[in-house]
Amino acid sequence: MRETPADSLAWFAGRWDAPERLAVPLDDRGLNLADGVFETLLWRSDGPVLWPQHWQRLQRGCALLGLAPELDPGPIQALAAEGFRRLGSPSGQAALRITVSRGPGQRGLALPQPQQPRLWLHLHAVTPCFAPVDVITSRLVRRHGDCASSRCKTLNYTDAVIARREARTAATDDALLLSSSGHYCCGTAANLWIRQGMDWLTPGLDQGCLPGIMREQLLRQSNCREHPVSRHMLLAGGGFLLNSISCRPLRSLDGQAPHRQLSPQEAERVFKQLVVDASRT
Repeated sequence: MRETPADSLAWFAGRWDAPERLAVPLDDRGLNLADGVFETLLWRSDGPVLWPQHWQRLQRGCALLGLAPELDPGPIQALAAEGFRRLGSPSGQAALRITVSRGPGQRGLALPQPQQPRLWLHLHAVTPCFAPVDVITSRLVRRHGDCASSRCKTLNYTDAVIARREARTAATDDALLLSSSGHYCCGTAANLWIRQGMDWLTPGLDQGCLPGIMREQLLRQSNCREHPVSRHMLLAGGGFLLNSISCRPLRSLDGQAPHRQLSPQEAERVFKQLVVDASRT
């Protein structure tokens, strides 16, 4: 393993090393069919943020796909803590990704018997981001609330890649995805929140957005609730994109600035308060 500090570190099959030095076998169904799930969470010097909630969502995703990962989260958390110490992030923070694939399989969709799920970890040194974003409305990708895969973080992120490429082609940072009903749903990798008066609104899960862990935390506040989000509402109130690593204000939508905008400082306060609240639960 490399001796000098690095910005990322991974674990697979009992070994910590640089990610580029580790290899998942080419018969893995996660690689060939996106047959698996993952979680990404913030790890700080005082420990993981909202570990139980992330682990529960990972378990729900595994149950949906019929996977059976390590049932006891304790060893995985201890392994991740070791990786965090090895990484030595300069900011004292890292993004931890836990990936579970169905494991080896033959050609085709038939489920292998017996199944041998694989798990690997990936740590990246990070500093949570609060920079404003310019977004477009994706014309190529839509979310569907009645689709089972919208409920968990599967390895299939092709739609998000397509929409993000669409945004970059338009010289913007990200794309907002519409639901099949025509309302705004989410960003490519974050939940959408908009302001309406003194309240904060986010699309309901029936719109096809991922049940985000930080989204769930924010919904516990009395002035936060689910509500369909239209273009008019978004441009009138402004908003932000929220995930476990960032809270980014919307600076423009399709080249038009919202009438009200959240500052990076306000977004940082929202994020940090959620992290503080998480540490108390």
